[in-house]
Amino acid sequence: MKKLLLSFFIVMMSIISVNAQLTESFDAATFPPVGWLNLPTIGTTPASLWERGAAGDFGGDIDATTTFTVDPHSGAGMAKFRSYDFATGTGAHLITSAVNLTTGGPHLISFWMYRDNTYPNPDSVSVYVNTTQSATGALFLGKILRRRTLAPAETGPNGWYQYSFNIPAGFNTANNYFIFSAVGRFGNNMFIDDITVATQPACNVPTAITTTNFNYTAGTITANWTAPAIGTPVGYQWATNTTGVAPASGTAVTGTTANITGITTGVVNYIYVRTNCGIGNFSAWVSSAFASLPCVTLTAPANAATNQPQTVAFSWDALTGANSYNVFLGGTALTLVNLGNTTATTVNVSGLFPSQTYFWNIIPVISGVARPTSGCTPNSFTVGAESTTPPNNPCIGAININAGNTIANPINSTTTDATISLPASACLGFTGTPDDDVWFEFTTSASAPSGTLTITPTVAGGIFDIVAQVYAATSCAGLGTAVTCADGTIDDAPEVLNLSPLAPNTHYFMRVYSWSDDPNDQGAFTIVASAGNTLPVSLASFEARRSNGVNMLTWSTTQEINTSHFSIERSSDGRGFESIGEVAAAGNSNRVLNYSFTDIHPLKGNNYYRLRTVDKDNSSKLSDTRRIRNDGVADVSIYPNPVTDKLRVSINSDKATNGNLVITDLSGKAVYTMPVKLPQGNIILPVALNNLAAGSYILKIQLNDDVILKRFNKQ
Repeated sequence: MKKLLLSFFIVMMSIISVNAQLTESFDAATFPPVGWLNLPTIGTTPASLWERGAAGDFGGDIDATTTFTVDPHSGAGMAKFRSYDFATGTGAHLITSAVNLTTGGPHLISFWMYRDNTYPNPDSVSVYVNTTQSATGALFLGKILRRRTLAPAETGPNGWYQYSFNIPAGFNTANNYFIFSAVGRFGNNMFIDDITVATQPACNVPTAITTTNFNYTAGTITANWTAPAIGTPVGYQWATNTTGVAPASGTAVTGTTANITGITTGVVNYIYVRTNCGIGNFSAWVSSAFASLPCVTLTAPANAATNQPQTVAFSWDALTGANSYNVFLGGTALTLVNLGNTTATTVNVSGLFPSQTYFWNIIPVISGVARPTSGCTPNSFTVGAESTTPPNNPCIGAININAGNTIANPINSTTTDATISLPASACLGFTGTPDDDVWFEFTTSASAPSGTLTITPTVAGGIFDIVAQVYAATSCAGLGTAVTCADGTIDDAPEVLNLSPLAPNTHYFMRVYSWSDDPNDQGAFTIVASAGNTLPVSLASFEARRSNGVNMLTWSTTQEINTSHFSIERSSDGRGFESIGEVAAAGNSNRVLNYSFTDIHPLKGNNYYRLRTVDKDNSSKLSDTRRIRNDGVADVSIYPNPVTDKLRVSINSDKATNGNLVITDLSGKAVYTMPVKLPQGNIILPVALNNLAAGSYILKIQLNDDVILKRFNKQ
């Protein structure tokens, strides 16, 4: 069966069968055809940019690993433009021999073009007419972009589509020439076939058939179309079948809308429409193909699910007959946006916003045709509120204090939204009624401790009536009784903790809280170590990055004193950590030493890492925390945010792949699109936003099996 049977908008018989001034199907071995010209126009290129194609000719890429082939629309040959092989901007003219238009008229030129949507670059073919065999002074008739979702957009599958352009009446001499001017954008190859120049038919076909309101149970659908530009129709006929063969007759209607019945479920259906021009005169049939499939069963997240993470794994049941699935997501049931296509039955979508309700649906594709989006109810889910609890509210999340946390590098923390983790205990003879606390830890040096830690409320919204208690312990499980504390008599004054009474070479935990249980007493504060303190030197650096499906951690030290090893701790939520490995330390050193560790089995989703430096006496101290996202095939970060003119998009991909970068406003309207070719590893893409209005936007990286969303603000 020819590919025309899968075309979305198809003229099922030749528009013109008599009085044709030109017909060319490129079936002869000679190319260009006798009397034609093949002229490169842009770039330094060979004359074979346009060449003859045959059955099974190479079409281009479907994805990073899959290609496709193209057969002629009819016969043995077709014209092929090699946009796949040459640089962006390369062009060539394919110019016909002389066409005599002295008889008949008005005339039109029609041809078939193969269009695909598997590679985003906008390769194109423009059609011109001239009275000389030259592009100079030629009149533009129209332009077709290879990518079928671009103008003129087609909603059917990849395949052959027919296009026609009216020829102005002034071209009525014996010598007229038609120019097919192709420009490549380094996308897939382009193909044209079955060119015809002839008298316009007296009864033109309807155009732009669309289908809506598909009802799987009733087997009905609504079809709409546009009246022909030429002539005054008496009415129309419609018919439907599953064979792709034009019918002999159909059901009569007077307008451009019909409620179609008799749809066969589970297969591709074809809806045919033709114009009734009166006195038994009908146009050719045109058709619209669509997949009549049942609704896909959505399995996760469950409908109306709440408290979902900001990265959601969608899953659904496989549907018999479906080759792939389109994934739709939106803020309402009526504003779903197509995130992309996948052959799998699960896909991860990240970058969702806290406390936001989303609607999602899966639309199956059969034989390259997507079922209409209407008729199947989407599921909804709500993302949980972003946690406002401080990460160091539990003891296991304690923040490390070191010698570098002086006035120039203070620790910023808060008790706002914290809960209490230990019962209240006395400090300097007074026991408060706290309802909050946050935790810190430090290790004293081998020499006698000296210096202070000053805990200061912030000027606005600061903590009120601070209490600090210190515990000598190597783990949160063995805190015991506080060994020292600080609780002054002035409620809004800083608290100063003297380090001198503490033992050398000892690990301590410190908790900070407000004395009373008044929620208004919770707030922010800073911790500053005095200059000249004897806390041990911290790590010089600690970095975490994703590479080829594993997570690589690197760190360095500037000084080590009796250090035993480094314990690598990992968490899925930044709270509960567990050790996943150890790296031996040098022990004693006063020079820079570099270390690394590879997590070959990272968790799916977020991975939080921290280092626990363990000394030979089993005392330890913790590093700051680093996070890596391990969803899908790529990790994406953007900066700066907010942005003024140029946004930088950093993408770390596990494999080489192709995709699209799309920016939408908050209503879902696309305002910027760019195809991307990702290498394995990291790439930084600059995105110029000078022409973008100030406001909030969503950046979407759409890959084959992954969709990453990032929100940013344009100033």
